[in-house]
Amino acid sequence: MKNKKCNSCGEIFTPDRPFQTTCNYNCALDYARLKAKQKLTKDKNKAVKQLKDNDVSVLKRLAQTIVNKYIRERDNLLPCVSCGFMPHYDKKGKYIIRQWHAGHYMPMGNNSSIRYNEDNIHKQCSICNNHKSGNLVQYRKKLINRIGLEKVEWLESQKELKKWSVEELKDIIKIYRQKLKEM
Repeated sequence: MKNKKCNSCGEIFTPDRPFQTTCNYNCALDYARLKAKQKLTKDKNKAVKQLKDNDVSVLKRLAQTIVNKYIRERDNLLPCVSCGFMPHYDKKGKYIIRQWHAGHYMPMGNNSSIRYNEDNIHKQCSICNNHKSGNLVQYRKKLINRIGLEKVEWLESQKELKKWSVEELKDIIKIYRQKLKEM
């Protein structure tokens, strides 16, 4: 195959497969993070422009983005709430990391009243959150250790659908932006 320039570090490399855009795993991770950050910035800019219209759906997404960012920062030093994964070096000396999400114990759709509840959201690896649909059995076990059985049962009892108002969403955004600044 023809040599290419790495999209992350700029080094020239020979790709192992078609459409490979980075020279190694770490560059691929860095490039993915950069693209995600660019998309997030684009989404934020779009949301800020639309805030003037007081669009509830845009405010919901923006509030969720900010709350999720806060949760990942809050749980920064903790392992995945479901599987307990922490970044580490394997036997060959390769650093193993995963992408982190803010995983909901009780899904947002059916339980909109606790969509932004901090007890319902914890740092979760992408494998548990996406590929194992939240890995809920393990999530529940670890969640009981973190917040206690009483709070977990309370979360499980919340089946109320809530219509979020523009004012409530703006308050959530304001509160979690402030919490992020204080970290």
